[in-house]
Amino acid sequence: MLRLDRCILAAAALLLQHAALAQAPAAPGQDRLNALVIVLDRVGTGDLGYLGSTLGATPNLDALAARGVVLQRAYAASPQPSPARAAILTGRWPNAMGFEFAMPMGDEASSPNAAARGLLPGTPTIGSQLAAGGWSTGFVGSWQMGVTAEQAPMSMGFGFDCFIAHATRTRKPRPGKDDGFSLRSLGAVNEGFDRLEDAMTACATGFIERERSKPWLLVVALPGLSPPLAPTADDLAAFPTLEGRRREMAASLRSLDRSIGTMLATIDATGQAARTMIIVIGDTGGSTAWGSSNGALKGDFGTCFEGGLRVPMIIAQPGRITPGTTYPHPVTGADVLPTVAAALGQPAPAPIDGVDLMPFLTGTASGLPHAELHWQSGQSAATMFSGLKYVIPLDGAPSIYRIDQDPNESINGAEDSVDAYTMLRERHERWSQALPPARWLQDGTIPESLRAPAPPPAMPDPGKRRAPKADPEH
Repeated sequence: MLRLDRCILAAAALLLQHAALAQAPAAPGQDRLNALVIVLDRVGTGDLGYLGSTLGATPNLDALAARGVVLQRAYAASPQPSPARAAILTGRWPNAMGFEFAMPMGDEASSPNAAARGLLPGTPTIGSQLAAGGWSTGFVGSWQMGVTAEQAPMSMGFGFDCFIAHATRTRKPRPGKDDGFSLRSLGAVNEGFDRLEDAMTACATGFIERERSKPWLLVVALPGLSPPLAPTADDLAAFPTLEGRRREMAASLRSLDRSIGTMLATIDATGQAARTMIIVIGDTGGSTAWGSSNGALKGDFGTCFEGGLRVPMIIAQPGRITPGTTYPHPVTGADVLPTVAAALGQPAPAPIDGVDLMPFLTGTASGLPHAELHWQSGQSAATMFSGLKYVIPLDGAPSIYRIDQDPNESINGAEDSVDAYTMLRERHERWSQALPPARWLQDGTIPESLRAPAPPPAMPDPGKRRAPKADPEH
């Protein structure tokens, strides 16, 4: 109880701090909502204060949770980060788009078949949908949706692109520099920043300030808890009792949370809080190998157990979401686009696999947002239906769990519940067999059947033939 009291007092203090900053009035005549979507990178549910962690690394996220609704069973659409983010941006199941595996790095990113990976050009995104409705749109962070110009954010509906993050956290941003799978910078970056996340935060807050007179959408994918971690000395000093990667993770999470706090404070200070919807969602579960914690959940980043799929998710919208509430039923990253589009009064593109969560969160809709959920990433797969979950691990035999009663997946009922096991396996197989093939494989290579045919060898140009040699004189 004492810890809960301290959390409530800390959240209240941060709310008062944000309210004190809200001095600039909104521009007259503005009646359309903004939307800020923040995508977290491999942040474990066991590391967040509002979900019970005692680290003390997330005061801003804890305060935001107090302002909105916590979705207690939010799931990534894939155990792999790139497909999971594709679902957030498109509202589609990534497997339905052939987007089964993460985008490759290194040589495969710049191979001749690079255009075959990622989102297909012209795929509707949350950016293109709202841009068509008159919103200013922006993307800041790690894109991971393709490396060609036709797959860049500015070609996929995001009119403002400050820069696309390189994989490393400490490399200085270099406008115009091609950084392989992460694309290149397409906008102005202040090169005075030594840390990537600080430059990205400045890009995000600059967009929020500049677009205050218009309705806007901003998607921010900040660097999170994936390697390489390079926390500052000040952030490390905040966790003197931790060691090794656990300490580096906590310090990095503290920095991430500070960036989020800066964005929220900018929204408040520019008088936009009352008309800005905020969604925070993780891409995948945390990586325990790099110091994260998924709490009591089984499994890790990259698996289809709960620890690999369960992600943090918060939705805050003044006047519509009751502050400090929770929602206990399964939702997924594919729900972000239809939820934002509906809240902002725009239609979702077709086809769409996610659902608008607002009627469920506000109590105007009964039932579940999803009766059935599926995941597949190579050999790793899962199906959830009617309170049960079927899991195919990377190695070993499939298992089933009464996930509503056993969220930690501690009791395998495969042998005791043969009928349930058979039913779930058949449901998963029907779903899996209806999918298009993956457009690239785990190692980044393109399946032979999907490769573009090699062009025929060029014929010699008759006009460039050498003149025959003259006969030698006798």
